[in-house]
Amino acid sequence: MTDPEKQTDRRLHFSFLLFTIFFVAAMFLPRVVTKGMFGDGLLYASMARNLAEGNGSWWAPFFSNGYWTDVVKPAYYENPPLMLWIQSVFFRVLGEHWWVEKGYSFLLLLFNCFLIFRIWQIQFGVADQRRQLAWMPVFFFYLFPSVIWGSPNNLMDSTMLAICLQAVFCVGNALIRERGAGWYSLLAVLFIFLGLLTKGPVALYPLAVPFLFALTVRPEQRMRGFGYSLFLGGIVLLMFTGLLAAFPEARHFFQNYREQRLSIALTGGREDGVNTGWKRLSIFMILGQELLPVVIATILLWGAARWKKWPVSVERNDRLLALFYTLAGCCATLPLLASTRQAGMYLISGLPMFALAAGYFNAPLVLRLFSLPAAVKEKIAKRLTIFSLAALLVALMYTGIRAGKPGREPALQRDIAEIQKIMPAGETIAVCEVVMRDFMIHTYLQRFHHIELSRDQQNTRFFATDVRCDPAAQPGLAGSGFSRIVFKGEVLTVYGR
Repeated sequence: MTDPEKQTDRRLHFSFLLFTIFFVAAMFLPRVVTKGMFGDGLLYASMARNLAEGNGSWWAPFFSNGYWTDVVKPAYYENPPLMLWIQSVFFRVLGEHWWVEKGYSFLLLLFNCFLIFRIWQIQFGVADQRRQLAWMPVFFFYLFPSVIWGSPNNLMDSTMLAICLQAVFCVGNALIRERGAGWYSLLAVLFIFLGLLTKGPVALYPLAVPFLFALTVRPEQRMRGFGYSLFLGGIVLLMFTGLLAAFPEARHFFQNYREQRLSIALTGGREDGVNTGWKRLSIFMILGQELLPVVIATILLWGAARWKKWPVSVERNDRLLALFYTLAGCCATLPLLASTRQAGMYLISGLPMFALAAGYFNAPLVLRLFSLPAAVKEKIAKRLTIFSLAALLVALMYTGIRAGKPGREPALQRDIAEIQKIMPAGETIAVCEVVMRDFMIHTYLQRFHHIELSRDQQNTRFFATDVRCDPAAQPGLAGSGFSRIVFKGEVLTVYGR
């Protein structure tokens, strides 16, 4: 290949990379710069902020004394606390601002995309043209609905994803490279252990990677791969056992975690665990919905190749790698069959495996473009680059317009802005039962004004209702001394003594 041809190919690769950057930025940035987010993200941000301010401790994260689910204790034992520790550093360094968790989500997205990029490149040497297609799995990754929705929402699953991807990257290097395999193995153990401290047992799927790789790509090393997986798992188990033995606080935390979250997730003993019996199989429907955009994109690509009568086929090694990553994605997904809590966001940590599989399966179609005449490739690269740059500029301008505006629950956010003017931060207010059980009101009030909700009407200065319970609550308020309307908003009405 002559130098001019290489330069043309590089420009074409760059145009595809630029289009991927535009696509991810357009889907992510306008949603991450707005104020407010899904309740889980606000919950985690509140606890991380509280930890940075000295409320709660490493092994006893604290949200508030009031909680929307009665079985939950004042300390938070619903998930392991590593993400809260990490995010608390951001609050400690940057201070108390509404955008801190948003910035954390932005950095996580960049890191996760970079890791997917690097995992793709493990299999290819510098001279292999497929190495330049690392943008493909990143593009497919951001076609998954739960990733589009979840990445700006400060989910624990996004942090777990970063840690699991680091584990997969280290395991992959240990399997492929002779030099440094021992160090990569040690790092893989560390990241798998950290994943366990982020979201519990669902983060253990990288343990299966050595066996799956040997099973599909190197069947002659099947027993060696199985032994390597057992070795990694044994070291992680020893580390976890050592943690529990050395730190009583950690042992106390995981005892509560097992009783309050794991056992309930397995048996469905709470209102948020509803998928029991055959309903647990709904995870397959959820997975199908997640994979549908990638499946459609693949059908369109292969349909276009057939229409163009391109003689394209997937090489055996690429088919095996696609199978390997598909099985790895299944290992991250199938354990959810045991849980009565099922949703698309719980699949996030395994979805990059399916994106990598789709990349290997579709790579021959993209490489076929590089066999076109140089003039055609130059034309494609130029047009795609111009479009991507212009579209990225529009996306950035739209992002600037949306920055700081309410992204969701705008009426509640407007009410909170007014409540901040009339009520000191950290106030405990009595509320009606409907408000007490409202997850979003709890998290928004705590995150943006440190307000705790309570059923105690005797020792509080304020009582809050919303449009659902206000008519029923009014007759009893005067008798309790709450006769004065302090604030009446679009969602909340606050009464004072």
